[in-house]
Amino acid sequence: MDHLSADTYRQLLFSLLPPGRIWPTAPESRLQRLLEGEAQELERVDRRALELLAEADPRQALYLFEEWEASYSLPSACAPADQSIADRRAALVGRIVGQGGMRAADYIELADGLGYQGATVEEFREATVEVDTATGHTGAVIGDDLNGEDWDWTWRITLPSDVIRQSVINEAQIGDPLRSWGDELVECSLRHAAPSWLILQIGYQA
Repeated sequence: MDHLSADTYRQLLFSLLPPGRIWPTAPESRLQRLLEGEAQELERVDRRALELLAEADPRQALYLFEEWEASYSLPSACAPADQSIADRRAALVGRIVGQGGMRAADYIELADGLGYQGATVEEFREATVEVDTATGHTGAVIGDDLNGEDWDWTWRITLPSDVIRQSVINEAQIGDPLRSWGDELVECSLRHAAPSWLILQIGYQA
């Protein structure tokens, strides 16, 4: 979709005048210069309206980016003091697409929104005495870890270790680093999303 040109707006404005030969059509005439000035402003508003459509997508928003952040209570306590616009955008998208919860998939989705695609979640269980029941074998077997009861509430999320966010022209601000590798943001966000009963371990792929 493209905006209308100033010349198109000038012609439209001219067509709104009452019909008659009294109106000059020469570009240098006072009337045409007046219409040209008005048309340039209409073109500017038209162009800005199209730019505003991009603001509806937080991955592209520039002018309304801070309003997007405020709507999701960002920057949060997880944000480092020198956080770049790329890190802030990743935090915003992560907050939108995943809020944490009771399922392992919620944390994988949250990590994915923060740029850590391919995260995995491992759940544990307490080591108990071996028991044979009508439905099969329960409890620990030889080789299992000797986990205490707290391990029933423990998950380990493993993140990729090669996530790099690079500065993008027209998006970065003065002072932003050209690249950032920080894991502080994703770790804090994951722990913030976890319920109080969950013991969340965070590791990185070798």
